[in-house]
Amino acid sequence: MSLALVVVTAAQLLDLGTFVRMIGLHGPTAEANPLVAGLLVGHGVAFVAVAKIAGLALVVATIVVLAGRDGAPLRHGRLAAMVAVAAIVAGLVGGWTNAGSILAGIV
Repeated sequence: MSLALVVVTAAQLLDLGTFVRMIGLHGPTAEANPLVAGLLVGHGVAFVAVAKIAGLALVVATIVVLAGRDGAPLRHGRLAAMVAVAAIVAGLVGGWTNAGSILAGIV
C-alpha cells in the first residue's frame, strides 16, 4: 500500500504543478472547474494550493485507515485500492488536461 500512497501523492502533485503553471500562463479563466476557479479568484493560488494539499492529506489518511496497519490483515483492502485508483486517475487526468492547456497556448 505504500507504493500506492506515493503514486497518489505524485499524481495529485502533478495536477497541482501543472495547474500553477497553467494559471501563470493563461490566468484564472483557463481553469475549467468552477469550484477551483472561484477559490482562485476569491483567495489566490496559495489558498488553492493549501486546499489541494489538505484534500490530498485527507485522501491519504482515508486510504491508510481503510487498508489497516502494516502487518495486520487488511480491513477494507479493496475499498482502499478503489480510493487510491480514483485519486490517481483524478490527478493524472487533471495534470493531463492542464498540460494540454499549457501546450495549446504555446502552439
